[in-house]
Amino acid sequence: GTDCVMLSGETAGGEHPQAAVKIMSETCTEAETAVDFDVLYQAVRNSSLKEFGRMGRSESIASSAVKTSIDLKAKALVVCSESGATAQQVAKFRPGRPIIVVTTSERVANQCYGVLRGCDARIVASVVDLDVAVNQTISDLVKEGKANPGDPIVVVQGTNPIAGSTNTMRIQYA
Repeated sequence: GTDCVMLSGETAGGEHPQAAVKIMSETCTEAETAVDFDVLYQAVRNSSLKEFGRMGRSESIASSAVKTSIDLKAKALVVCSESGATAQQVAKFRPGRPIIVVTTSERVANQCYGVLRGCDARIVASVVDLDVAVNQTISDLVKEGKANPGDPIVVVQGTNPIAGSTNTMRIQYA
């Protein structure tokens, strides 16, 4: 799979750079419609298990969260991540729906938004009360028209406000 595509310098600096970007965008959008995200998820999961023999705790939770989001046709996944590692793991499994990363780190937010496929990021002042940040993020999804009241949203987070503590996946409704 591919997280991003890039025009070459020759194409971007050619006579019609806007047309090149438009065609590339249309091509990517069309290609996305042909993806069976359940099959893709299974392929990525099976490949990881074959390569490493097992998954770690946070990777297993990320895998389960993505599978749950596919099964429920969730509108989004909200991932609370201090280091960005959990967001990377969730994005790796290609859920086919938006991943909203909630973090206190501007660096992590920029990396998730700029590099990880399907990720958007929200910076919060503190992770002490994550439920407030998660609820606000879900409310924002409804306000932005990305979810309707009652739609399932899968939330991934740790119970301790420190990096590396991901141990929880839950379903919340918009």
